[in-house]
Amino acid sequence: MAVSPLQPVPLTIPSASNCILWMRPQDTRSSNMTTSAGRLSAIKNLANNRILINQVTAAYQPASGVATINGLNALQYDNDNNRRLSTNITNQANLTIFSVIQQFVTGVQAHVIAGTGAEQTMRLASDNGFTCNDGSTALALTGGTSILTAPAILAVRANASLLTRNLYKNSATAGTSGVYDGLIGTQFFGANGSGASGARGGFNQGETIIYNKALSDSEVLTIMRYLANQWGVILT
Repeated sequence: MAVSPLQPVPLTIPSASNCILWMRPQDTRSSNMTTSAGRLSAIKNLANNRILINQVTAAYQPASGVATINGLNALQYDNDNNRRLSTNITNQANLTIFSVIQQFVTGVQAHVIAGTGAEQTMRLASDNGFTCNDGSTALALTGGTSILTAPAILAVRANASLLTRNLYKNSATAGTSGVYDGLIGTQFFGANGSGASGARGGFNQGETIIYNKALSDSEVLTIMRYLANQWGVILT
């Protein structure tokens, strides 16, 4: 059943105590982000309204003001191996990550959120798939993900007590689940690093929310509805 992107949803989700990161690149005001020559050096973490997500190296800064997702400003990681932003978040045993993503470079894999090359917390694949790798085991959604052709709300939930992870795309129904070693990285958005083939970037990133707990299915659906309402993505 499709959910209208105009469906009213209470905007209280990011104020929850377990929200540790809330990034809104659609707010291009200087009070929210710092840009120079079309590159973003810092963006506010609205979960605490203090810490800035930042990238001081100009060559590594993602672009802002050049790409949109359904008409809203998005950050662009442009497939040159270097574009990345620090999240200032260390490894977490329990977490739930949501991000509005559109891949725009075909035939290339891309880290969206990752701690190291081995910990592919949220990754787009060249076959239109969506994967998560905790360093020990990998999960994947492949068939019918259509990431390359349309924006999507992607999510990863990790639960250390149950030793499970779940992947979501535009839905509160888990596409797959599997074992989890209790450690997953969230240190940066974007490419792994210069020369890291297979982790080059090539995607646009919209609003991103991270919690340091494994949310319930109903909480996942509520946040997806919030993001769908903001970004015009139809839930399925």
